[in-house]
Amino acid sequence: MMKKKMVVAAAAQLSWKDLPVDLLHLVLMCLPSLADRLRLRAACRSWRVGGRRRGQPLPPPRPWFAFRDGSLVDHDGAAVGCATPILGRGVVSYLVVDNLAFLLHDDGGCSLLNPLSTSAATPLPMAVPADATGETTPESDSESESSPANRIEKAYAKLVLSSPLHSSEDPFVAVVTPKGFNVVVSSCKRRHGVASIISCPSRTKYPNENKDCISDIAFLQGKKLYALTKAEGLHLLDLDDNGLTNTTPDVPSGFQQCIADDDEQQEVRDQGDYHYPPVVVILRYLVESNGRLLMVRRWMSCPRISLLGDMDETYQFEVFEADLTGVHGRWTKVDSLDGQAIFLSSECSKSVTASQCAGGIQEDCIYFMHRIFDNPSREYFDTCSYPLADSGVYNLRDGRITPLLSEAAMQRLERKRQFLTWFFPADAIPLMAQRFLLEGLRNLGSF
Repeated sequence: MMKKKMVVAAAAQLSWKDLPVDLLHLVLMCLPSLADRLRLRAACRSWRVGGRRRGQPLPPPRPWFAFRDGSLVDHDGAAVGCATPILGRGVVSYLVVDNLAFLLHDDGGCSLLNPLSTSAATPLPMAVPADATGETTPESDSESESSPANRIEKAYAKLVLSSPLHSSEDPFVAVVTPKGFNVVVSSCKRRHGVASIISCPSRTKYPNENKDCISDIAFLQGKKLYALTKAEGLHLLDLDDNGLTNTTPDVPSGFQQCIADDDEQQEVRDQGDYHYPPVVVILRYLVESNGRLLMVRRWMSCPRISLLGDMDETYQFEVFEADLTGVHGRWTKVDSLDGQAIFLSSECSKSVTASQCAGGIQEDCIYFMHRIFDNPSREYFDTCSYPLADSGVYNLRDGRITPLLSEAAMQRLERKRQFLTWFFPADAIPLMAQRFLLEGLRNLGSF
């Protein structure tokens, strides 16, 4: 009896702050939201210390969303405060890659910023020269279209990194221009690095053939930068230590052909009269997935009489793996992502191991965004009717499409009336930045 009373008395002296580290870690593993993890760690000092237990990394949190105005929201649609504003002073526009923002400044300079950190942006040895896009058209010669700020805002459409910015090696950054005429490559950390402007694979031979322009880019195995054309050709830029590639008389652009262009491939298929049926639009993406290089075809039905991007309806995806084992490479269709899940958008795509992610990420599924974010036209940079009208989760096994988010979260994001892309927060955030994040959540009523 005495022993039982002693046990009860000892238990009564315990408090929630004495929660064992193992149990605390299990609770954290059940939280898919980074904001919820920060809230838990902020409850008391012992939870903050125990929540950063070494040797047992937490699964990556579910991705967030980045809006045109530089704001971030989580997968529940709740606003997230940034330690450093993305669209700060002198920043004209930005792109997203993983948990970084690629900033384009009004003086033509570029930098990389982690908005969840208090660290300063990393300047890049690349700029936006007057002819960087190489895409001037008669329609864009008006005063507003040719202004320096507008030219910088439209300079780049997609960004990829060869490795994480915090890695020991100096990663390469590569950006492609909106119409796919050029790729710009440079190192990230070298103070006196050099940026290379490389023309698309076939532009030197077929300057008027838009189907040979670059549709997407992706790094594989560090220094190998691959470019996918609209005709489903695959080309390789094998970079040296300076981020440059050697050109030869046979390869004047620096690209080496891995898979030949298919002249029968089209971006728009029109098989009816002017009013019916809708046209079919096929978009193509390039994604590195667990050591494999994948091409994703996206099939959309689009009404003939509508603004670009309005009333799109994605109804199918196809996935192909690059087979580069032979002399002539080819695309091989696959019906599985081998346990991976792909988050897809024109600006920021990423493949993750579903079983290692929090929040019920489904394997062999493609999480996709509305394609209007692909459009560089200024009139679509601001408000829109419904930013997630054509979004969802496509199951590659059975072809079913389910909603991307809960109805409540969709309604919250709809109020922003801006198109958006993926943002992948890292679980490890500096303590000072955590304070900014939590303060932002309190101010926004999300704490």
